[in-house]
Amino acid sequence: MNIAFVSYTYWPPYFGGELRLAIERLETLARRGHRVVVFTSGAPGFPREERSQGLRVLRSPVIGTTRGARLARRAVFLIWTLKHLQKECYDAVHFGSMPGVDLSTDALSAFFLAGIARRKGARTVTVHALADSESAALDLSGTKGFWKRVYYLNMDHIVAVSPALYQPLAKWWPDKTLLVPYAVRDEVFKPLPHNERLRLRRERGIPENGVVFLFLGSVGRRKGFDLLAQAFARLAPKYPNWYLWVIGPRTRAESQNLDEIEVREVSAPLASLKDRVRWWGRVDDRHELARIMGAGDVFVFPSRREGMGLAPMEAMAMGLPVIISRIPGVTDLANVEGETGIYVPVGDTNALEVAMERLGTDSELRQRMGQKAVQRIREAFSWDPYIDKWERLYLEGCV
Repeated sequence: MNIAFVSYTYWPPYFGGELRLAIERLETLARRGHRVVVFTSGAPGFPREERSQGLRVLRSPVIGTTRGARLARRAVFLIWTLKHLQKECYDAVHFGSMPGVDLSTDALSAFFLAGIARRKGARTVTVHALADSESAALDLSGTKGFWKRVYYLNMDHIVAVSPALYQPLAKWWPDKTLLVPYAVRDEVFKPLPHNERLRLRRERGIPENGVVFLFLGSVGRRKGFDLLAQAFARLAPKYPNWYLWVIGPRTRAESQNLDEIEVREVSAPLASLKDRVRWWGRVDDRHELARIMGAGDVFVFPSRREGMGLAPMEAMAMGLPVIISRIPGVTDLANVEGETGIYVPVGDTNALEVAMERLGTDSELRQRMGQKAVQRIREAFSWDPYIDKWERLYLEGCV
């Protein structure tokens, strides 16, 4: 099977959960013998063509680094990709991010690119992976909604990653909307051997009775980091053996989508706790990420808006109990309340404090929930069955 992945942004150098997961899916399919070609924009320091984990990655020309040059690069990417799609036939063309500067130009880019792909006999696929707002999983009202409809009309298949995202899409396009929840690379994310876990904690200055709370994601309000910072700052004086490890970008050098002013604002409550907070920054190596997570005790994810939170699932696979904001049909797919972790209402700092104190002070509860979390991921969110679904989707249009 021949698969093309068209995405103006690519991992690396860009940060994003769905983008990263899409590439890992394609790498697994390549290992199964499928041919996968990636069309993405050029970036300084990256070759025009390379082989990476079985994928053939082609990058469009880099047109300078000024603002005008970056705009020109978007137009060049569109024309360059159109020419490449005309040259060869694919069984499926998966569309990630488009080169437009807004929804209208993204929709028009999809019109041209998907049009070529479909005329050449390919299935066109895209993923709806993030709720449009905190109050609406899908918002098709107004001008933005019009262009979003135009974009989706050019796709043969729209994959929703959670029931909350699936339901509104299926009302509009019941014949082409598919539900495929995320899964975890369980060959990478699995509990660390006890001795290795203890060694990693000692190397990072964690005492034997220390409790490490982990956060993974971009530092900002959408992920609820402001809530976590406030809760930890209030609890830290009472529990001097508690620590907070923050994994994820917090500068524009690590992620171009970050607002550094917002990062400083949400991090402010932690200013006096520098010896208790470790900023790991962006960790690209998945095995290193798993090692860091495996040395923690409790994973905290008070996000305000998600498609389906992958980070808590990876933490569960590592044997960590989780504290998650409950977003119905999104974050409640994997965690089982009271068995593998604790839910807190979205935006509720007090409830977050209570949950952190409950797990932070009860090592037996942490261990019991962590063991059940591992079992839950292995039974319901394992990687190979997930890849089987994507393989059928690309080949047959069903899961």
